[in-house]
Amino acid sequence: MHPQTLHYCEGFADKGQDRPWALMNHVCVMSAIRHIRPDRVMFHYQNTPRGPWWELTRPHVTPNRVEAPREIFGNPLNHAAHRSDVLRLRTLSAEGGIYLDSDVLVHRDLDDLLHNRVVMGIEEPDGGPRGLCNGVILAEQGAEFLRIWLDSYRTFRSRGGDAFWGEHSILKPYALMQRHPDLITALPRNAFHWPTHTPADLALLFETGDADAIRGLYANHFWGLLSVPYTWDITPGDVRARKGPFFRWAAPYVADLPDDFGKPSLLFRARRRARHLIRRWRGE
Repeated sequence: MHPQTLHYCEGFADKGQDRPWALMNHVCVMSAIRHIRPDRVMFHYQNTPRGPWWELTRPHVTPNRVEAPREIFGNPLNHAAHRSDVLRLRTLSAEGGIYLDSDVLVHRDLDDLLHNRVVMGIEEPDGGPRGLCNGVILAEQGAEFLRIWLDSYRTFRSRGGDAFWGEHSILKPYALMQRHPDLITALPRNAFHWPTHTPADLALLFETGDADAIRGLYANHFWGLLSVPYTWDITPGDVRARKGPFFRWAAPYVADLPDDFGKPSLLFRARRRARHLIRRWRGE
């Protein structure tokens, strides 16, 4: 049985590069708290989140400031996402619990999964390689699968947004599952990670999809930076006005907030848009 502890790992970019805590992040954390009913919510971070949405989230979590891992087995961890990847595995191995990315919106409890040693969900974009996505991980303390997975980082070779970006976070756990099927339970892609991160699937999540048809068995994942064009500056008023599945699912969590809560200034919006375009151009 897994401890009913939620873990989030955020804020490991180099100084000045972290994204502000946004409406989506607040909504996703609150959905997990509502449905999973954890004993505690651990928020592991190096750089403190900021903004009005963080002020709403902060009372519901236990902040735990840590130093981001910068290497593993002598291999550098240049990107914030890879630092988080390693930290979540080390944390779950040491403590057990449920790890969620802060852009995973939970629809129901996970009680029927808690008897497994480790649980992950399939990620399989149409036409893309099949993997296990590390955006949702349930694990018992000291899980052998996590030990083997961490040990595989001896061959880690990504330097950021390159061809090896998802090798150890998605493809490697799937390959390890083939060798050690008794150590992990893999759920179908619609458990957590469908629709996927392709442009067509992102449109389903935020614009054209039927909220009931694409609702995940347990949760829906919104794919980090890829969802930024849809979510980075939205307000409760936008949530109420738009019709896509995300906005329908998010509406109950902002129902008591004024339409313009958290609305960024025009200057902030311009800077944020420019920064996002630069990061996309760099492949970050």
